Amino acid sequence: MSKCPGFRELFIFCCLGLFPGLQAQESDTLKDKIVVVKLRSDDFQTSRGIREFEQLLAKAQEEEVKTIVFDINVKGYISWEFQERILERLAEIKVPTIAYVNSSATGAGSLIAVGSDTIYLTKSGIIGGAGIKLSDNENEEVQKREMSQQLSLLKARARSVAKVKGHRPELVEAFIDSELEVIYGSDVISKRGEILTLTAAEAVKKVADGKTLLGKGISPSIEALLKEEKLKGDTLTFSPKEFVQFRNQARLKTAIENKTQEKPEISDGLFSKRTGDSYQGKIVVLEVGTDALSSGEAQFDFMDRTLKKAQLDGATAVIFDLDTPGGYAWYTQGLILNSLQDVSIPTYSFVNTRAESAGAIVALGTDHIYMRPAASIGSALVVTGTGGDLSSAMDSKQTQMIISVVRNMAELKGHNPDIAEAFVTRKKQVKIGGTVIHDEGEVLNLNTIEATEIINGKPVLAKGIANNLEDLVKQEGLAGEIVTAQSLGLESFATWVQKFSAILIIIGIAGVYLEMKTPGFALPGLIGLGAFALYFFGNNVAGNLAGYELAVLFVLGLILIGVEIFLFPGAMIPALVGGLMVIGSLWLAMVDRVDLEWKWEDLPSSGGWEGEGSGGWFSILRTGFNTMGLGLIGGVALILLLMRFLPKTKFGGFLTLKEVVPAGPSIDGQTASFSEAGERESISYVGWEGEATTDLRPSGKGRLQGKMLDIITGGEFIPKGTPIVVSKHEGSRIVVKKA
Repeated sequence: MSKCPGFRELFIFCCLGLFPGLQAQESDTLKDKIVVVKLRSDDFQTSRGIREFEQLLAKAQEEEVKTIVFDINVKGYISWEFQERILERLAEIKVPTIAYVNSSATGAGSLIAVGSDTIYLTKSGIIGGAGIKLSDNENEEVQKREMSQQLSLLKARARSVAKVKGHRPELVEAFIDSELEVIYGSDVISKRGEILTLTAAEAVKKVADGKTLLGKGISPSIEALLKEEKLKGDTLTFSPKEFVQFRNQARLKTAIENKTQEKPEISDGLFSKRTGDSYQGKIVVLEVGTDALSSGEAQFDFMDRTLKKAQLDGATAVIFDLDTPGGYAWYTQGLILNSLQDVSIPTYSFVNTRAESAGAIVALGTDHIYMRPAASIGSALVVTGTGGDLSSAMDSKQTQMIISVVRNMAELKGHNPDIAEAFVTRKKQVKIGGTVIHDEGEVLNLNTIEATEIINGKPVLAKGIANNLEDLVKQEGLAGEIVTAQSLGLESFATWVQKFSAILIIIGIAGVYLEMKTPGFALPGLIGLGAFALYFFGNNVAGNLAGYELAVLFVLGLILIGVEIFLFPGAMIPALVGGLMVIGSLWLAMVDRVDLEWKWEDLPSSGGWEGEGSGGWFSILRTGFNTMGLGLIGGVALILLLMRFLPKTKFGGFLTLKEVVPAGPSIDGQTASFSEAGERESISYVGWEGEATTDLRPSGKGRLQGKMLDIITGGEFIPKGTPIVVSKHEGSRIVVKKA
C-alpha cells in the first residue's frame, strides 16, 4: 500500500474537490496562501461554532498563511462570553487579516471586523450595533447588575483590540455602549442614547484628522479587494465548519488507512468457517432485514466477520441492503465504530424501503447512501426496549454519547454531521446554506426526495436514487459478481436456538419426565439433557445471560426436585426451591446481556411491572418470560399426552419394560379392608417380604407377597432381584431394606 497522505495533502484535496472556485495547488501546505473565511450568523450561535472559528484561526496561524480575508455577513446579538472569546482570539493572531463586510457586520460581525487589521465594505454594507443579549435572570436588579458588568468587560476588551489593530477605540466602544457620544470636529458621529451603526459611506468618510472613520475603502468583491491590496497567490475559500469537518475527516481517514494495513483476523474456532467461497473481486451484499439488528450479538458477529472477510479477500465493495425498523443501539455502535472503520474497501447502504433507528446509524457508517424511489431514513432516537422514552437523566447521558458517535462517523464518511445529530435528538435544527431543512422539536426522518435534494452542490444525505441493487452497482460503475453473504457456523446456530428455545424447553421437560418413569438411564434422559444443553449453549453464543452460572443453577434445581421425588416425598420444600431455580434459570437465560446493562440505570424505582414509559423490568425480561412460559405450558401439555397415549404404543411399552413391570396400579384395591361397621381400614405392609423387580436408586418397584408396589429404600442402592422386607409404611410411602 502506498504511503498514507497526511493532513495537509488530504485537506487541500478535499477543499479543491468540494468547494467551488478553488484552483489546483502545486504546494501541499497552507503556507503563503490567501485564505478566505466565509462567516455567517449561524457560525456564532453555539459553542461548537465558536470553537470551530478558534480552530481555524489557530491552524492559519500555525501554517503561516499569507492573509486571512473574513467574508462577513453576520448580524444579531450573541452572548457576551462568546464575544469575549472572539475578541481574544483575534487579538492573538499575528498573520495579516482583512475584514470584508459583505452586506452586514452587526453584532458579532462588527467585533470580527474591528478585530481585523483592515476593513473593506460593499457599497450597501453596514457595520456596528454590537451590544449584548439580556440575561435570563427574572430579577430586574440582578439583570441590571449583570448587564453593567458584562458591558464594562466587553467595552474594555473592544477598546484594547481596536487600539492594537489601529482603529478608533472610542468608535468601537460606541458600537457597544448607547450612552457614549462620539464627536470629531463638528461631526457628531454617535449620539447619546443610540448604539452606533455605520453605513459603508459613513465608515469610509474622512473626518477632522484627515483619516477615514473606520473602513479603508469600498469594494464590489473580494477579487477587487485583493487587487486593491496587491495580494497575489493561491486562494482557498471555506467556512469554519467546513474547515473543521474536512480536517477531522482527513485525520480520521489517515488513522484508519494506517490501521487497515494490518491483516484483519477471523476466528477459526469451533463451528467457524474460513473455507467458504472467496469474495475476491465480488460485490458482497449484507441483508439487514426486519429483525437483523434486534436478534442479539450473533447477528452482529456475522456482519463483523463478513466485513473482515471481504477486506481480507479483496472484495470490490460491500453493500448493506437495509429494510429495518432498528434494533440494539449498543451493538450498532460497535459495528460502525469498529467493523466499518476497519475496512478500506468502499461501503454502500441501499435503503430498500426503510432504514430507521439503528438502521439509520448503520447507513451513516458507510461511504455512500442510495435510496429506493419511495424510502425513508432517520428516527434514531435512543429509546427503551419497548419503544418508550428514557428517563430524563438517562436520556441526556445516552443521547450525548450517541450524538458524539454519529457526528464523528458522519464526518469520517463525508456525510453532514448535523443531519446525523438530528437523527438521534429532538433538540437539533438543521440548516444547509441558509436553508432550514429541519426544525428542532422532532427527531429527523427523511424521505427519498428530501435525502437526495441538492443544496449548495451537494445532496442533503443520500448520493442518489436506485431501483434495486443492480441499479446501484451500475450507477457506481462497480465490477464483479453480486453475492449475498450467508450466516455460517455459530451465528446461524445461535439464531436458530433463539427462535426455537421454547421447543427445546418442551423437549427437555418431556425427556426428563419420561426418564423418571423409565428404569435406568435411557434415551429420554439423553434427549432431555441434550435439549437443555442446546438451550443454554445457544443462548450463551447469542449474547444472552445463559452462561455457566445459570446452567449450574438449572442443574441444582433438577437435583433438588429429584431429592423431593426419590428421597423425601411430600417434603415440598426441595421441590419448591428446585422448581424456582429451574424456572428462573430458563427465564434469565434468554435475557440479552448488553441490553440489560444498557437499560439498567434507566429502570424506574416504582411504576409497577411495566414501569414508567414501558421501561421497567418487564421490558427487559419479556422475551425470556414469554419463551419460558410457552415452554412450560407446552411441556406440561406434552406430558399429559404421553401419559394418555404413550403406554398404549409399542415404543411406550419398550420404555416401561412391560415384561418386567406389569401394567396396572401399583397398590390395588386390596390394600385396605373394611370393619364390621363398613368403615375403611388401612393395611400396614410392615414386615412384608419379597424381592426388588427393578434397581432401587433409591426408588423403584418390588413384588411383595404377590403384589407389585412402588417402593423406596432409606437411601441405599438395592439391585434388582434382591430379597427385601418392608421396614416402614406411611400412607403411600413404602420403605424397604434388604431382607
